[in-house]
Amino acid sequence: MMIKNRIFHYCLLCLVFLIIICGIGIYIAIEYVLPYSPIRPYRITREEVSRLFARRASPSDFNLKYKPLDIVVEDSIHLKGWFIFARTDDAQGTIILLHGIGSCKESWLPMADTLAYKGFNSILFDLRAHGESGGMNCTFGYYEKYDVSAVINEAQKCTGDIGPYGVFGHSLGAAVALQAMAVDSSIICGIAQSPFATLRETLHDYWFQMCGISLAFIPDAAMRKTEHIARFTVDSVKPEIDARSIINPVMIIHGVMDKKISIEYGKRVYDNLHSQMKEWYSIEYGGHDDLPEIGGNAYYEKVSSFFREHICRSQL
Repeated sequence: MMIKNRIFHYCLLCLVFLIIICGIGIYIAIEYVLPYSPIRPYRITREEVSRLFARRASPSDFNLKYKPLDIVVEDSIHLKGWFIFARTDDAQGTIILLHGIGSCKESWLPMADTLAYKGFNSILFDLRAHGESGGMNCTFGYYEKYDVSAVINEAQKCTGDIGPYGVFGHSLGAAVALQAMAVDSSIICGIAQSPFATLRETLHDYWFQMCGISLAFIPDAAMRKTEHIARFTVDSVKPEIDARSIINPVMIIHGVMDKKISIEYGKRVYDNLHSQMKEWYSIEYGGHDDLPEIGGNAYYEKVSSFFREHICRSQL
């Protein structure tokens, strides 16, 4: 009996110890890891850019004519980018290209090259807290939507009349694009590729993908600190709600096999769009970051045709 009691007490002690260790781990995660991980993404370096993009990391590598942009937004953050000129004599308009989280403006150079051949200028810039731009925190569109307007205004000062304007964003950039369209009427059409529907759901998904544990109270607690650190409210970032106020043409692109942001989120955004000229374009076998490669020439033609149709219609 004494041996059994000793074993019981030993097991109980081990259980208490494990509970304490788990509690400490959860506390550290909520206080020091999870609040920062989404808003302070890894910032890619110039050396990594050159390696990742096979040294095609500048507009000049594509023989594109461009001007550098250095925009100071309201909170004194410098945003670095490029204004890339169309290859045609008369540009049809200008497309703002917005990258995904942890990425950079260089990722859009192949698309900018395609658009230049089709007669469009483009603006590529590193979102705040990314690439060469300043800023410590990414707010998933809460502040970035106004940065888009600031970039348009600065580009106009540098190059003159460059409208009409369209926007094309991927993932984080898609969420920013939708929010920007909801507040800036100068953006007359847009493409949102692999958008999320609400930030809270996306951060829950991120937690589950990272840990494989579905415990809502942990990411919810972390989000409260995230809001304090970055000075924004998570529940104010809901692209599916912004979609309800968008009346201009929008195309939603989503990969059927997307494991990072479910295609169901893209469908919700699409269903909420108030626009009478909205398009849904799903790419079979497409994941999250490989849609240009999987879609191939048809993908690039679909994108350029969308802008050609809606930018040109606005000039009639």
